[in-house]
Amino acid sequence: MISIIIRKRILEERKGLITVLRLVFIFHLGAVFNVFLSSKISAQDITANLKADSTHILIGDFLNVKVTVRYPTGFTIVFPATRDSFGNMELVKASRIDTSDNGNFKVLSQIYSVSAYDSGKYQLGPEKILYRNKSGVLDSVLSDSISIEVTTMAVDTAKAIKPIKAPVEVPYSLKEFLPFIAVGIILVAIIIAVIYFIRRWRKTRKTVVKERPKPKDPPHIWARSELKRLDEEKLWQKDEIKKYYSRLTEILRLYLEYRYNWLALESTTEEITGNIHSYNIPAEAADHLMMVLRNADLVKFAKMIPMPDINIRVMDNAFKFIDLTEEKVVKADEK
Repeated sequence: MISIIIRKRILEERKGLITVLRLVFIFHLGAVFNVFLSSKISAQDITANLKADSTHILIGDFLNVKVTVRYPTGFTIVFPATRDSFGNMELVKASRIDTSDNGNFKVLSQIYSVSAYDSGKYQLGPEKILYRNKSGVLDSVLSDSISIEVTTMAVDTAKAIKPIKAPVEVPYSLKEFLPFIAVGIILVAIIIAVIYFIRRWRKTRKTVVKERPKPKDPPHIWARSELKRLDEEKLWQKDEIKKYYSRLTEILRLYLEYRYNWLALESTTEEITGNIHSYNIPAEAADHLMMVLRNADLVKFAKMIPMPDINIRVMDNAFKFIDLTEEKVVKADEK
């Protein structure tokens, strides 16, 4: 009796377990069916269309093809990646993807410019658009397709050969000139730097001049002796005006070198005028010196023939300059 009761309970427990398993199976099957059904229903809401400006073009012409995808909010759309061809036509360029909202739907659109360089019939599409639905399932939808006919122009053999289309004028952009502008700026900067360093080097370099032997006599005695000898040669009286002034200015420049260590023999009149104040030369003496140098420049460079009184005055001024600038020797008993 007890065994019969136990056997009945075991049978009842088995029936209950089978019922539970059936319920679990039906529940999961319903869930899978719902997901599948929802994905199919949602997929029907996604549309992809192709629209071309024309179905007939001449060889080499550009044709604009617009791809439009309409899909529910919450879906993710993947447009075809950039490529070299569209269908079996050459891809010239692609615009940016434009996005717009339409109620519970979004619309993506992109324009492709295509061309063909041989006559015949071409097929654009269908385009495969990938998408991921709200449940994360990855799927795709195909667009419609378009047939394009590419034709050539009729050739009249009686006429001269000419291009099918005139050359396209492409406007220049600033980006094209940037490398040339950069190179130009660098070259200008290099030239300015070279000029700057050359000038700086000229200002800072030390003039190397071989030291000339100095006379045994003091500078003022030597200068007076040379001026007296020049005066006795009577060069200007012999119409040797240029030689007279050249020798006169040479004596005064060498006197500046012996007296002040000033390399005046290599200096122009303008340079001597600008630097004479640096050597503590009295103003009156400087006036006498500059009178001689300026008249000498007029004779040597402007070919001026001075009057006799000028020739005499320049010699007098040379002696006065020596008198005003000679070094005073102080004797030991006068200190």
